[in-house]
Amino acid sequence: MYKKATLYYFTGTGNSYRVASWMGEIAAAQGITSNVTSIGNARPAEEIEKGPENLLGLIFPTHGFTAPWHVIYFALMLPRRSRTHAFVTPTRAGTRIIGFLPGMEGTAGYLIALILLLKGYILQGVQAIDMPSNWMTLHWGLYPANVSAIMERARVKTTAWFEELLAGRRKLGGFIPLLLGLALIPISFGYLIYGRFYLAKIFFASEKCNGCGLCVKYCPTHSLTLKGEKKKRPYWSYSCESCMRCMGFCPQKAVEASQPFAVLLGYIAVVPASYCLLKWLTGLVPSMYLVINYWPGAIINYAYFLLSVYLAYRLVNWLIRFPLINKLFTYTTLTHYYRRYHEPGTRLKDLREERKRL
Repeated sequence: MYKKATLYYFTGTGNSYRVASWMGEIAAAQGITSNVTSIGNARPAEEIEKGPENLLGLIFPTHGFTAPWHVIYFALMLPRRSRTHAFVTPTRAGTRIIGFLPGMEGTAGYLIALILLLKGYILQGVQAIDMPSNWMTLHWGLYPANVSAIMERARVKTTAWFEELLAGRRKLGGFIPLLLGLALIPISFGYLIYGRFYLAKIFFASEKCNGCGLCVKYCPTHSLTLKGEKKKRPYWSYSCESCMRCMGFCPQKAVEASQPFAVLLGYIAVVPASYCLLKWLTGLVPSMYLVINYWPGAIINYAYFLLSVYLAYRLVNWLIRFPLINKLFTYTTLTHYYRRYHEPGTRLKDLREERKRL
């Protein structure tokens, strides 16, 4: 049915890259020209052709029960294409403890699907794929046996679903996760507006860091720079999506995320100063209580949040240059003791050579 499949992915530790690669191989086996490309390397205006014989696919991880902002922005910037077919595949955090536990993509798939529909694409499929959970800020990497079992299950599901799609059948799934995701919209919205900025500022490099710069070179959102005079270390900017590539692939296992600092930063950024400022303003103008506590209050709170997170992180980034402070941060974070994870078959150079034609 299709002559060309253009598959765009966004990936951190390689999960979504692997699913996109499987799809590219399946399409190529059926004689379909298949381009598997990172969204950071994409040229959609040139690559996406019009007409029902062309298929566009977006494959990406779920963040905060929705699509990452980086992917939302990419979808919004796609060119309009009438009658071109499209599908969306969010990958989600599967685990295996006693039995298999699926992840929950929430609104991730259908949010991007809605954007594609508004741009004229014909929606042919939405399907989440469970891949090994990789959020190492929260938990250790899964045991290799569990990773293998989840990967095998994911490949079987991907193959069966994608072959049906290539045969011209519309395959829409994930309605129950969508309903749950709609109920969790406040969490998803909070993640996109606050969470991603906050989580970006709890990363730091331990004394193991040798300043090799691989994390900077391979960051999919270009969110890392090396800072320092005598010993350069990575510095995370607000554009970080917490994709875990830097932590998962660091050859020195030097990238850490500080949970104690996350707690302190949450208190500093959310509670005291903005509350005191709003209280002072409403004390000056009591009749303006409702006005100040809504739109102006929200703007003041958000500005304070961004500024306080930035200043606190700059201070920490300066302090960890001192070995004693660095050791204090390193040995009080759980990530120092966690098993690291990246998709077993994916190497950093695979993610650097992101444009593939099959």
